[in-house]
Amino acid sequence: MSEPSERPAVRFDATVHPGAANRDLRGVADLDLDRIPDPEGVVRVLVTADDCRRLLESGYEVHLHAPVPVRPLPGELVEQDDAVRAWLEERLQGIQRAGGA
Repeated sequence: MSEPSERPAVRFDATVHPGAANRDLRGVADLDLDRIPDPEGVVRVLVTADDCRRLLESGYEVHLHAPVPVRPLPGELVEQDDAVRAWLEERLQGIQRAGGA
């Protein structure tokens, strides 16, 4: 069994469905899983093997669709502190002007 500090090398794109023991999918939100938007409205999540075990133990049915390797976010997708600070200041100035008018 892996240590809690170890990060999994892969997660899975999965959908969660009512199971024989648990028919109410609203309870999935209580498990604090990463949700993925789904155009068909199904409960789609990004999960580890341990998350799958928790879902199954909670009475849900889990369908795995694809492995998703865990890797660092590409640098071009990460905003620099200066850019974020400038964006935030611009937004806050807009709020101050609207509130002061």
